[in-house]
Amino acid sequence: MPQDIPLLLTARRFVEPSSLLNSGRNVTNATLEMLQSSVFSFILPTIFSIIFTISIPLNSISLWFLCRHSRLWTPTIVFCINLTIADLLYSMLLPFQIIYHFKDNTWPFGEVLCRIVTVLSYGNMHCSILTMMSISIERYLGIVHPMRYKVIRPIRTSVLTCIVIWTLVLLPLFPLMQNNLTIHLRDLPMVTCFDVLPKEMFTALTDFIIYFGSLMLLFFFLPLLIMGFCYISIIITLLHSSSTQLRESKRQTIYLIIVLLLVVTICYLPHIAMAVTHYVLLYQKATFYVGYKVSFAVAGFNCCFDPLVYYFGSKEFRQKTQRKLCRCAVVGFSENTPIFSEYDMHVTPIQQAPKI
Repeated sequence: MPQDIPLLLTARRFVEPSSLLNSGRNVTNATLEMLQSSVFSFILPTIFSIIFTISIPLNSISLWFLCRHSRLWTPTIVFCINLTIADLLYSMLLPFQIIYHFKDNTWPFGEVLCRIVTVLSYGNMHCSILTMMSISIERYLGIVHPMRYKVIRPIRTSVLTCIVIWTLVLLPLFPLMQNNLTIHLRDLPMVTCFDVLPKEMFTALTDFIIYFGSLMLLFFFLPLLIMGFCYISIIITLLHSSSTQLRESKRQTIYLIIVLLLVVTICYLPHIAMAVTHYVLLYQKATFYVGYKVSFAVAGFNCCFDPLVYYFGSKEFRQKTQRKLCRCAVVGFSENTPIFSEYDMHVTPIQQAPKI
């Protein structure tokens, strides 16, 4: 491949390098301009700083409540703990990204830490959306198919599901773990971390697009479709129910769906749109990497919204939070408000329902 052809770059922030040598790699003029943009040196570290400041205390408190004050573990609690751990791992590594961009995209922490930060940046986003999808499926089974839900041992299934999620998240990222992601630039005094990738990582541009396009399909489009189906089915079931308990649950369902829609709309949809645009332009030998990278940084705000999922998703978490932090019940959220799983809400079997 000719030396100055913009090659693929990067999984999470992709750029276009040319032929590279570890002692000092040549990159295109467009890449040089992009790396010197104020977006990289000011906007990105500002976004990461806000996420770090909000996410660390919120998720630390959430993990404490989930682990210490959950008397009965439900599938929702298991999924929320999994989500909290992923958010904390990502958030604790944000200071490295902040320093990297404040130092004008010069990575001072070594190759190994660059790989860890890169993998966990992708892993958090992918783990978050797969876990939310799992919560949606668990709620769907608990409300729409309560009798089938009872026979699948939900706690054991939820733990196994979390293991499968992490396996699915890490295996596709193996190519990133195998390659050197820190690049010394010849024309700038920089050592980039995952902003410029060696073209030998992918033999052709189409391989790069296929790889990252597959990640988009597996970790964004498919989970969003499944979540949409689950919550539409839940709403239809609740609307057709005359049970007093289910009527009270409708409001709770709406709150949870609103939170999930906020997460998807604010965090994921902009990133999906930017990524698709970026890949299309890349195929046409152009780039939209700056917008792509900003959208990827904004997607990290899912760490700040996830505690709301725990609050509206678990009755026990909500009650403990109200008692410990507020010392009173929040108006509109009664202690008796039911949750959407067989553990927290009694569902009358169809065969036992009163005949009309």
